[in-house]
Amino acid sequence: MRSAFFALAGPLLALAPAGRADDAADAKAIIEKAIKARGGAAGSGHAAVTWKEKGKLSGGGFPLPYTADWAFEAPDKYRFVFVGTFGDAKIGLTVVVDGEKAWEVEGGKVRAVAGPKLEYVRGETYQFWVTSLTPLATDPGFRLATAPGKDVDKKPTTAVKVTRDQRPAVTLYFDKGTGLLVKREVVVRDETQKWKEVLDEAYFSDYKESGGVKHFTALKIVRDGKPLIEATLSDVKPAEKLDAKLFERP
Repeated sequence: MRSAFFALAGPLLALAPAGRADDAADAKAIIEKAIKARGGAAGSGHAAVTWKEKGKLSGGGFPLPYTADWAFEAPDKYRFVFVGTFGDAKIGLTVVVDGEKAWEVEGGKVRAVAGPKLEYVRGETYQFWVTSLTPLATDPGFRLATAPGKDVDKKPTTAVKVTRDQRPAVTLYFDKGTGLLVKREVVVRDETQKWKEVLDEAYFSDYKESGGVKHFTALKIVRDGKPLIEATLSDVKPAEKLDAKLFERP
């Protein structure tokens, strides 16, 4: 029995690398189609972007209307300034991530972010990098594989699973018709549930063209099966580089 197993395993193992290479090529083709659909070519694109966001945060058991200003610079910097409205009160929060360091400002007090929260905000930065798509077609540190598609807004999708050393797997879903990115899935640790691992799903829609490039302007995030964020985006401005002061300690 054992000799028969090895006799069969040899040819299968010989074929496996070619199969994996073909699948990676198929996955890369999906990414390149999405980059082209957005407006651009593989290897093109900007390393930074700023935008404004207006929406509703549903975590914590009550809806919280908010506005936010965002800045992201690949691969590992972001900043957001959040203002929520609770009755007549304003709730402000600023978070800055610069590589392996992060800070938050709340109530006028600046704190260094550490522990699981640091890993969480660094994970958010990584997700922005992945969903920017461009590095997936050029950076060999990303490993791509096809994944089963699923309907998003009643439309079929193709899917790509993205992995990278010491990073969680991210699955991206692309509309079969347009090629545009419509969904992202990743497992995150949720602070409101004592850092329990849960599925985080982001939905991207209502693409609008600006400067020859299409950007999604509607965002919905569902975490652990429950609505977390519904927002609209505006003033999306790609850039080659942002002011370094944006990512310094506040």
